[in-house]
Amino acid sequence: MLLMWALLVASVFCTRAQAGQASGEKEIAVQEVQSEFKLQVQRNMVLVRVIVRDSKGTPVSGLRKEDFRLFDNGKPQEIEQFGVESSSRTSNAAPPVTAKKEEGEEPAPEEGAARTVAGNYLSLYFDDAQMRFEDMARARVAADRYLATALTPAVRAGIFTSSGQGNLDFTDDRAKLHEALFKLQPRSRIATGLNSCPDIGEYQAYLIAERRDTSATEIAIEEYMACSCNDPTARPACQAMAANFVPAEAARIWNEWEMQSEAVLAGLEAVVRRTAVVPGQHNVIFLSPGFLSYDLESRIGEVADRALRSNVVISVLDPRGLYVIVPGGDVSQQSNLTSKRPDLMGKKQQLLQAGLSLDEEVLYGFAEDTGGLFFHNSNDLDQGFRQVATVPEVYYVLAFSPHNLKFDGRFHTLKVSLVNPGGFTLQARRGYFTPKASEDVATRAKEEIMQAAYTQDDLKELPIEVHTQFYKINEADARLAVLTHLDMSSLRFRQSNDLHFKKVVFLTVVFDRDGKCVIAKEKELELKLRDATLAKLAQTGITMKTEVDLKPGTYLVRQIVRDSEDGQLSGLSRTVEIPY
Repeated sequence: MLLMWALLVASVFCTRAQAGQASGEKEIAVQEVQSEFKLQVQRNMVLVRVIVRDSKGTPVSGLRKEDFRLFDNGKPQEIEQFGVESSSRTSNAAPPVTAKKEEGEEPAPEEGAARTVAGNYLSLYFDDAQMRFEDMARARVAADRYLATALTPAVRAGIFTSSGQGNLDFTDDRAKLHEALFKLQPRSRIATGLNSCPDIGEYQAYLIAERRDTSATEIAIEEYMACSCNDPTARPACQAMAANFVPAEAARIWNEWEMQSEAVLAGLEAVVRRTAVVPGQHNVIFLSPGFLSYDLESRIGEVADRALRSNVVISVLDPRGLYVIVPGGDVSQQSNLTSKRPDLMGKKQQLLQAGLSLDEEVLYGFAEDTGGLFFHNSNDLDQGFRQVATVPEVYYVLAFSPHNLKFDGRFHTLKVSLVNPGGFTLQARRGYFTPKASEDVATRAKEEIMQAAYTQDDLKELPIEVHTQFYKINEADARLAVLTHLDMSSLRFRQSNDLHFKKVVFLTVVFDRDGKCVIAKEKELELKLRDATLAKLAQTGITMKTEVDLKPGTYLVRQIVRDSEDGQLSGLSRTVEIPY
């Protein structure tokens, strides 16, 4: 787990430029600041990713905001933001601005760079804490076969585990991925005997320890006595021992399973964070047999919400394949209730089946809420990888601000429908948990701005244009200039006396071809304009220039512009190739 977080921290806190200040005219001041994306927004938006499919299961395109209806706890909501995302989106690269000659150097061309920058990041998250050896073996073989054909110059893959052991950060090195996969092994934190008696699973333990379920307790007591009470004359004393042992053992087992499930969720959240901080398409494949969600519903909601806000799709593959509960247990786990209490054996089977269904419900929820797929109950894991690794061709993102939201941590059910259903089916988020404190909203708002920097999606709330130019300083170094033009005719200014006030943040982030942050520069434009100056800038706009020194190579430049007062934000990506 420590390695997982180390990877995350190394990715987010990339190199910053030294702070400084420059001044233009008296009415215009530009300050370069050193910050970790310390931007704030005032909106508390709930995001809902929606996939619409026709009768053949094909995603439907061409829908508009007016075609959707959104309900929060049964109450209709206004869809304030609407977006259409496509996995086949073309590159955002734009023609570069011709650089001026400097010290005899000619500007180098940037064409063709979009083909060499990684745009698809695939995270394979193995729940090695809860997978059996045979399931792990089949899953890693299928994953290896899939990666052998899926890796292209535009694809990076990473291997991550719930135990935090054996992680491999994003790479296109086929040999490293193969080696990392075949080092994976089950690493359960729960110590269980081969034929433990009584055989208390996590669901039965939950029923005994938390629900005081008499039927689940009776089954465990009878199993204990069948194993430990061979002398009929000692049955009363043995029954008393069983009555004391079973609740304590169930509490121990449930506590261990709950802690292990929390660790799995923490690992998944770390993978979502890591995947979110690379520019491009984000897809997490969660390989797990599932786990119970009692007392963890809020944490599960937090992880799903983070994935949605970070534009990360979580798909799930159950590595057990076609899973069948054998009546009475398999050869290694023969039930002790078969001969003496066949009625309890039937109830035991019902407990096992109910636990299995609840385990799967958690996995289904992650996929359903984030726009992914849930592959299960099939031995064809090769087909499973092909399905879950494929992001939907088109999906819609709806956003709304809940009215009179109370920070009480309660669950709100969501429902999305079409004005004209037309035989279509919808996959959408089922609900969300409200924050428990306003501080949570502020933290999440900052992360929304960071997410804008770490995606390739175009955000167009402010009218901006972005161009890049560079020139070689020498054979080993180059200087890149990012020119961002802001059309100011639509901005609203705060007026005091005879001046018009506005603050605008310009954030420039440069990524290398593997999606790692190379450098980030943030500038704050502070305007205190007189009437004549405002009228002039409304016609001409204003251009911000940011320069960074780079080595030759292929880079992705992400430019974010934000109105600090109104909260409007735009983001564009440009690809640059500096030849050696």
